[in-house]
Amino acid sequence: MAKYSFKTISQKHKTFPADLNMYGLKCKSQLLEDQENVTLIINRRNSIQRKPKSWAWTLLRCRWQKKLVLLLIFICMCVLIVFANTHLLVRGNILSAFLSSRLNKLSHAEKQESRYSDIQQTTAPVPPVLKPTHYLLNYSSSQLELGDQMNGLSSDYNIFVIYTRENYHLNLKFDLFAHSLLKHTSAQLHLHVITDKESQVSVLEILQRQIRRFRRTVLYTIYDVKVCSSIIQDIAARLSPYFSSAPNSYYSDSLFFLSLGLHRIADRSLDRAILLDCDIVFRSDVRLLFNEFDNFLPHQLYGLAPELTPVYRHILYRYRVRYPKTSFGNPYYPMNNELGNQHSRIHHGYPGLNSGVVLLLLNRIRNSKAYLEKLTQTEVHTLVAKYSFKGHLGDQDFFTLLGYEYPNLIYRLDCIWNRQLCTWWKDHGYSDIFDAYFRCEGNIKMYHGNCNTRIPE
Repeated sequence: MAKYSFKTISQKHKTFPADLNMYGLKCKSQLLEDQENVTLIINRRNSIQRKPKSWAWTLLRCRWQKKLVLLLIFICMCVLIVFANTHLLVRGNILSAFLSSRLNKLSHAEKQESRYSDIQQTTAPVPPVLKPTHYLLNYSSSQLELGDQMNGLSSDYNIFVIYTRENYHLNLKFDLFAHSLLKHTSAQLHLHVITDKESQVSVLEILQRQIRRFRRTVLYTIYDVKVCSSIIQDIAARLSPYFSSAPNSYYSDSLFFLSLGLHRIADRSLDRAILLDCDIVFRSDVRLLFNEFDNFLPHQLYGLAPELTPVYRHILYRYRVRYPKTSFGNPYYPMNNELGNQHSRIHHGYPGLNSGVVLLLLNRIRNSKAYLEKLTQTEVHTLVAKYSFKGHLGDQDFFTLLGYEYPNLIYRLDCIWNRQLCTWWKDHGYSDIFDAYFRCEGNIKMYHGNCNTRIPE
């Protein structure tokens, strides 16, 4: 040991400390590289978006949750097995015992609701009372206002017209209507106009001008349109979801169901009445139209002429696909390919009805339980569902369904009393068959300028 001193060893291995430092540096750099690699791997794993575990996996993640789910499944299976092997009476008892508390709560809630509705009904405002104003219009003097009473004056020719939301075109139509009406008759007429405060001045001016021109005397009654709308609001609410194109549309107004509730508005002393559109033009005496009431059968309530366009062929498309042999939606007269048949003049089709001219036997309508039942929500829904019907023409749609399902309630007025002139459908997909619908044979008594059509001279 003395041979090799500490100094000798250190000299002999004088490079050893340097070698140790080199090895140490290499280990450190390798560790740093490994650490960086691990960091990169961790970052990459974190950057990968993990798919969310399903709710079932999350629910059954713990042992106690799994046990709970298995326990619930086992209880449900036991209940089903017991329920399946018990008698029907026992099942009823079990269900009644289980639901008794719930039913008691529901009955209590219903009682509370009924009490609340009763309170609402007792506190609800009284609906407005209809108070029409009567006038006697004479060509030799200014109008004589009769107030709420007619003072013994009456007429057998009661004509109802709606004139609201006045505009230039409506003013022209009503002027032509009054002109043609008074020109072709000398009868003592009673004209009932449902209008608003903004329009009633124009109505009176037009009537006075035409009365002086033809030297006539007319009974004239004004009805407030708002009050009339409120009187038939329940009817309109039941029918408008099925017979209006959209809320706030032209035919969604309650006035377009007025003919179905006119028996509520008209005075009880009135029996026969005719409701006309403002775009009607007379070519004959209106007394001849009133004579049609004498042809009504004992069970008929309304009188309407056929629709002269294929509008209901279009609406009934789905129904006609299921029942291709149906007459519902066919033209009133045969098609062109059927004209050679010896029975070609037989009216075999049902194109629908048009409500531009409506004859009403008011007392029969008031006393007809069968008709009033047809206006209920259930009956209307059943009728619409049967024919897959979605209309947009107001009361006309309901009359069309009513006339096909219950033909004994409607008197078929000849088309010469409602010669419609609208040709819109001819330019919208039905040009090949339009003429078969548009056909009307006979001497025309009244023109109907619907679709703003010009009346022939």
